[in-house]
Amino acid sequence: MPPPLSQAEVLHALETHSGSFRSLVDTDMSLVVTVSADGGRERTPTLTGHIAFDRELPGLWISAEKVGRQIFSLKARGDSFWLALPETREVATGSSQAYGKIPYLVRPGEAQRLLTGIEGLGLRWPGTTMHVEDRHYRFDVEVLGGPYAQVLVDRRKLVVSAIRRYDALGRIVTEVRLDDYRQVGRKLFAHRFSVTRPLSGTEVALRLGGPKLNKPIPTEAFQPAERPGWDIIDLDRQPLSAVRAFRKE
Repeated sequence: MPPPLSQAEVLHALETHSGSFRSLVDTDMSLVVTVSADGGRERTPTLTGHIAFDRELPGLWISAEKVGRQIFSLKARGDSFWLALPETREVATGSSQAYGKIPYLVRPGEAQRLLTGIEGLGLRWPGTTMHVEDRHYRFDVEVLGGPYAQVLVDRRKLVVSAIRRYDALGRIVTEVRLDDYRQVGRKLFAHRFSVTRPLSGTEVALRLGGPKLNKPIPTEAFQPAERPGWDIIDLDRQPLSAVRAFRKE
């Protein structure tokens, strides 16, 4: 293991490796969703598809299919999302409060903080301290004297390997693990992400096959498609049980 670096040296290395990031497009994505409930774990088959993300909006578009059949399409812009479910011809939509009803959805703001480097992670905030561990530099990010986030940086590769976000009670709300870093242009970029929400028992494992960075993405790509005859369920006002695709038989 290399000798420990100072906090300033670690932050400089992270900035150097991350480079300028504006957008991501990958047409060779795969993901698996795992939900823990009633003492068991239910895991979806591996889904494939594409992902597009724009940092500035922020906007996110994920389309997933199984053996050529689309399973869902998620489009999100800012605090609003539209989840299209072709099997039941439904679109579940909502804003920030509705995200809590579908905890395995990845939010544009989360992707923005995750992918925009040390500023989005709060590593330069006044309440942030760094600690040297055997394999990681551990950054503890505090707000108003309480834990807000914890970020682990691999000591050998000097890349972010884990991010934990806490609620006001000090519980882990979201844990993101990043792995399989490869060079994409001038940037080291993770190709495997695991997003776990312990309080709701969900985990999303996402793999990138061939990410392209900083390609222009039309704003219209993040707008919901017109779907005549489909049912629209507003999850800001309606319960999740109103979505037929999510009802348990």
